[in-house]
Amino acid sequence: MATQGGFFRRLSESLAQGPIALMTVVSAEGSTPRIAGARQFLTTAGESWGSVGGGVTESRVMELARETLADGRSRIFNADLHGKPGDVRDGVCGGTMTIWIARLDRKNAMAPVRSLEESLRAGKRVVLSTRREGEIPITLNSPDNAVISKDSFAEIIEPSPRLLIVGAGHIGRALARLARELDFEVSVQDARAEWLVPSAFPAGCALEFTLAAALEPLRKWEGARFAALVTRGFPQDVEALNALKQIPDLDYVGLLGSQRRVATVIAAQSASNGTTWPEDILHAPIGIEIGAETPAEIAVSIAAEMIQIMRRDRESAQRAAR
Repeated sequence: MATQGGFFRRLSESLAQGPIALMTVVSAEGSTPRIAGARQFLTTAGESWGSVGGGVTESRVMELARETLADGRSRIFNADLHGKPGDVRDGVCGGTMTIWIARLDRKNAMAPVRSLEESLRAGKRVVLSTRREGEIPITLNSPDNAVISKDSFAEIIEPSPRLLIVGAGHIGRALARLARELDFEVSVQDARAEWLVPSAFPAGCALEFTLAAALEPLRKWEGARFAALVTRGFPQDVEALNALKQIPDLDYVGLLGSQRRVATVIAAQSASNGTTWPEDILHAPIGIEIGAETPAEIAVSIAAEMIQIMRRDRESAQRAAR
């Protein structure tokens, strides 16, 4: 599974302006800079979004993409990354990658791209099938009827991860800005009107005064779901932990504070409703230990921990599918 909500939003916008060349990593063996499902596109104006690996490999793929834009023919690039100093082919990572390049335009791709983008925006999973050749390079399927063959690469595309930030103070604001940069769908909850000011948050952030309203997007979201508690006090932490207990299968709940504070909050929350949080879900204190002090640094430590969780879960799913 891959989360590429931001990528497909950009793809939809660019496709409305004219043809693009879509580059898709359909296989990756050994040590490679990107895994199967990584994508990049190139417009006729020379603008690019995404990455299939960078370096020599991406440079060569971009050359083929320009050729595909010019003549409309699909292409395949097999990257050999077994090069050695003095004999570098496509890189020296040690693995191999296969990348398909196809020309997309309004006629052959606008309908499925828009449908995909709308589904992802609504928090729904979709199967995207990319064909090696043919008049229709991409199609959508439901998650239970994907067809995979040597001529078709199919992958479940998940919506962008959803993050609820409880607390609109300095750390909450810094985390909201960083999370939006990282393609999270973000909601921020705080009962204080003076802190929940739209101009203090990036575009696309949903701002809510009540926990009940803030929890609704998490309930139906089919992608990864995260909650970061960076509140102003003990009562707000306990209330939020109790409220989040109503939503099963969250990927991550982080609680800000010292060891003493988080222990006190967890004990109070457990005593109030008789339940406890699994250790692999509740991260308290929140964030990876990097010696962070400022709100921006603390936001980085929290974002890094959430990315670590996402990558861990994806690797587990890939191992289970083998």
